[in-house]
Amino acid sequence: MNTENLIWSSWLGLARGIGVDTFLYPFEVVKIRQQCLDGPSRSYQIAREIFQQEGFGAFYKGLSAQLLKTSLKCWRWPMISELPPYFQRLGLKDLEQQALTGLSISTVDTIILTPLERAKAISALTGKTQFSFKNGWKGGSAYWLKLSVHWISFLTAQKYFRERERKAPNEPLSLFQLTKVGMQSALFVSVVLAPFDVEATRKLTSTIYSRKVTTLWRGSPLIALSEIIHSIASIAVIELLTSHDIQKTSYG
Repeated sequence: MNTENLIWSSWLGLARGIGVDTFLYPFEVVKIRQQCLDGPSRSYQIAREIFQQEGFGAFYKGLSAQLLKTSLKCWRWPMISELPPYFQRLGLKDLEQQALTGLSISTVDTIILTPLERAKAISALTGKTQFSFKNGWKGGSAYWLKLSVHWISFLTAQKYFRERERKAPNEPLSLFQLTKVGMQSALFVSVVLAPFDVEATRKLTSTIYSRKVTTLWRGSPLIALSEIIHSIASIAVIELLTSHDIQKTSYG
C-alpha cells in the first residue's frame, strides 16, 4: 500500500463517515430505543416521545462517541481498497476477496472500537454520557457478529451489483447506476442484518429482553433507511477509489 492510496482513501472515508453519521444520528437514537425499550413500537411514536419528554438535544446524545469512532476508523477504507487485490494475488475469487475483507474489517473494528460503540448506545438509550473502559468490551462478541454480517454481505453484494451494471470492464458507473447499486445492496443487507443489529444493541446496553422472533426485527425500517444512505455513499467512495487506481495503472 503506497502513501498516496492511504491518504486518498482515508480522507474520502472520513468525509463520508462524518457527513453521513451526523445526518443519520437522530434515526440511530430512535432505532436504539425502539430495540431496547418496551412501549411504543412505531418509530414516529418513539421520536415524538423523545422530543416531548427530553427535547431536541436528546436526538444527538452519544453523537460525540459516534464521531470519535468514525474519526478513528482510518484503517477501514485503505483495507477496502487494498485487501481485495492482495487476496486476488493469493488466487481467491471476487466474492471470496470481498468476504475476507469484510471479516478483516469487522475484527479490527471490534477489537479497537467496541468501548466507543457501547458508550454511544448507552448514551442514546439513557440520555446520559457514560464512557468507561470498565466493561468496555461487554457485548463485543455480538457486535463482532453484527459487523461481520454487515461487511461481508455489503461488500459481496455491492461487488456483484456493481459488476452487473457495467457494460464494459472498468467502465465508470453513472450517478443513477451508483444509486441503483446502493439501493439493491442496502435492501439485501438490511434483511440479513436486522436480527444481528437488534442483538448487538441489546448486548451492548445490557438490556434484558424477550427472545420472541418478532422482536428481532424491531427497527427494521430505520435499519433499511440507514443502510440505503450508507450504501450509496460508500459505493460512491469505492467507485472513486477504484477509478483512481485504474487511472494510476493506465497513466502512471
